[in-house]
Amino acid sequence: MGILSDLDKKLTDNMYEHGSELTDAVSDLPEAVVEAVERLMFFIQPDARDTVRSQVLGLVHEYRIRDASSGDRPD
Repeated sequence: MGILSDLDKKLTDNMYEHGSELTDAVSDLPEAVVEAVERLMFFIQPDARDTVRSQVLGLVHEYRIRDASSGDRPD
């Protein structure tokens, strides 16, 4: 049981350290994108900001251009 306990502890520690990367849409977005969305929150009603922020970041995460050097970037 000692080996399994050690393995379980290592896996648990790894999930706590890196788990948000698997579930958080913001984790792999550039910081500039997150900052731009945050600046836009000034125009959103305060009680809706969390919802709008998560929806916008989720959409950017889902539809972003993976390889910006491919020439598909807008001007």
